[in-house]
Amino acid sequence: MTLVPGTPAELRWRKWDGSPHWVHPVIVLGEDESGVWFGQQQGTVSRRPGADFHAYRPNVKVLMPGEQWMPAFFPDREGARIGLYVDIAAELRLEEFGVSAIDMDLDVIVRAPRESPYIDDIDEFSLHRRTLGYPDAVAARVLSDARRVRELAAQRSGVFDGRANAWLALMES
Repeated sequence: MTLVPGTPAELRWRKWDGSPHWVHPVIVLGEDESGVWFGQQQGTVSRRPGADFHAYRPNVKVLMPGEQWMPAFFPDREGARIGLYVDIAAELRLEEFGVSAIDMDLDVIVRAPRESPYIDDIDEFSLHRRTLGYPDAVAARVLSDARRVRELAAQRSGVFDGRANAWLALMES
């Protein structure tokens, strides 16, 4: 399925038990060899049960074919808080009007100015693994994915090598 550039869409994240987690309104930017790109303007309101969040600056996200993670790229300028935030997911899939996924409570982050990528929320992942009953095979895959994403981000290979810059420029104009 190909979404038309400019189409409003949503990134819908839920927890392992099916409860809602985040809903990010985005627009479809287009596709390239990395996957399908989505953009979020500064000030866009994302909903989470019990709170609304406003995007503090534009960002873009990419759904990579065959992968169970979705990188979010932020402008990497002096004083910026986060340059890269990768959500590791289960059941990540493109749907007619956006993306649906289970948030596995494990992320890879690169803060700006550039630091080494690190895996975040290990404690939350461990807690939810017990309380929400993540199967062992899923938990092992998620941890493996997080390590792989961290290595790719550190090497600046694939989608992490600056390809997001053109899409970010569209969101900042």
